Amino acid sequence: MNKKDIKYNIMRIMNKQFFISMILVFSSVKSLYGQSVYFNGLGRVIVTNDKLRGAVLDSTSSHSKDTLSPRKSTGGYTLFDLGVNIQANENLRGSIILRVRNEFGGFYGQGVSLGFRQIRLEGVAAKRVKFQLGDIDMGLTPYTIYNPFETYYAFEAEIFKIRRNIVHYENFNYGNNWRVQGGDAVLNLIFSKGIEKVKFRLFGARIKKFDETVNMPDRVFFGGRTEIIQSKFIQIGGNYVRTTDVLGTVPDTIVNFNNSVVTGDYKLSLDIKDKFEVSASGEAGTSNYSNFLESAAKTVKHDDYFYDVSLAAACKPIGVKITASYRNIGPEYHNPLAQTRRIFDFAQPTIFGTLQNANGGIRTATLMDRYSQEGIYNPSISTVLMPYLPQYGNVTPYGIATPNRKGIMVGLEKSDTSNVLRAEATTEFLSEVVGEGTVETRDFLSVRGGIALNIGKLIHFKRNLGISAGGRYENTSRSNSTIDFTTIMLDAGINFEIVKDLDILVGYKLLNAEGVEFLSQRDAFNSITSIPMAFDINEKQGIMALGLRYNFSAKAFFTMQAHVTDFENGKNANMNYNMNQLFFNYTIAF
Repeated sequence: MNKKDIKYNIMRIMNKQFFISMILVFSSVKSLYGQSVYFNGLGRVIVTNDKLRGAVLDSTSSHSKDTLSPRKSTGGYTLFDLGVNIQANENLRGSIILRVRNEFGGFYGQGVSLGFRQIRLEGVAAKRVKFQLGDIDMGLTPYTIYNPFETYYAFEAEIFKIRRNIVHYENFNYGNNWRVQGGDAVLNLIFSKGIEKVKFRLFGARIKKFDETVNMPDRVFFGGRTEIIQSKFIQIGGNYVRTTDVLGTVPDTIVNFNNSVVTGDYKLSLDIKDKFEVSASGEAGTSNYSNFLESAAKTVKHDDYFYDVSLAAACKPIGVKITASYRNIGPEYHNPLAQTRRIFDFAQPTIFGTLQNANGGIRTATLMDRYSQEGIYNPSISTVLMPYLPQYGNVTPYGIATPNRKGIMVGLEKSDTSNVLRAEATTEFLSEVVGEGTVETRDFLSVRGGIALNIGKLIHFKRNLGISAGGRYENTSRSNSTIDFTTIMLDAGINFEIVKDLDILVGYKLLNAEGVEFLSQRDAFNSITSIPMAFDINEKQGIMALGLRYNFSAKAFFTMQAHVTDFENGKNANMNYNMNQLFFNYTIAF
């Protein structure tokens, strides 16, 4: 036996011993102290087989043959997450998630990684204060702490949701929260008259840790919220969030970042005999940031504000709700905790990531990559507005808190308690507050919506049968300018239970993007550095997916799928390519 084999055998033994030791420790705690110990977890196996074809691989008079990218690839992994929870008493609970992951192709311990996915303590102090410490999910309001969705996919086909759910699980994208390492405490005061409840919340977390070798400062955020709930009719809140670099950890050549946000929000509701509900809500606030670069003796400071007001009316018997709102977000309103993008649009995909287009550049993530590639997602907060690709969302690329936007939004929703029908339509008419690079401002139009229908329940069919269709239309334009940029994104899907517990899944996606837009370039101070760069595109992406899913239980299933992606560049046919992928996945949760 050589040294390499000895090393892998030792690693295998150590990994097994580690898990056995941890389980024995928790079991001992339970037996010695009578504490409640329970387990939960998730196991997953993924295998993908990919094939690349198309004109981008061929030699022409204007394009040399790609020699970097493989034409076929196989990948995947097996992982197991074991959650161990100790309920020490009614006021304290500790939990950890242990992870073992083995990359596809690893044998006899090769390619195995072992670590902690999550460590958390939570409980109640002094019978009043609920707290969390460790790896926690943090969210507040859309303008304070918020993780905006990467694109519109509210009516995505079930076959694509399976893939996206995996990506979100791996990146801790639970709703609109950010996964951070810190603490959160909430105090509830209950009153008998006049006021129903007052809530006080304090929190703090580290965004980045100090690393002298790569000039990385220690960056943290902290703040709080006070909320007064007079009744179900009147709610008022105030928020404060500060993001800053820790004194003494910022190198001379790195911008020292300091940003504060103060907002107030309210909601007034009137419920009329459980038939109609009318509400008014909104949020307004200010931001202040001061960035200092010692090596250049330069300081950049900005103050700005925003406000967002909304009216809504719902008719409960028919399940219809109408919403109208107006918002104005200043061009210098800055809050990285609410404006950081969830995806690196220019990240190199792991599948055929070395593919060079006809101009020598590496391909960027497509629609398929965005719902299936874990590595292109962003786990950390960015103090500078991140660059983005307009075809995936140009109206509000940084979520609802996108700066330099003003205008109205009108929305209509329809749903029912039996979950037979869900539908929505939303239109936004926005414009810039000030022009970028010119006095002229851009105008933005966004129309999005869709419908999901459970035909099985509607016709009282014994098997599940559901269809969905949705999409988004965006247009960006500016008077007396070449700017005229349009994107159309469509989604459609069918899921049909052909026999008990066996579903056939069909899905289709389409993206058309065409026109000219200008993209701003920003420096480390988050300031626009020069005249915006032209972005001229004529692009079409289509994805067809077909698959089967067998449901062993509500929390365990196996699926096999085929995804076919066509990428077409209307300005240069030499850049066209196709990606075909076979996808196999078994998931069990407990």
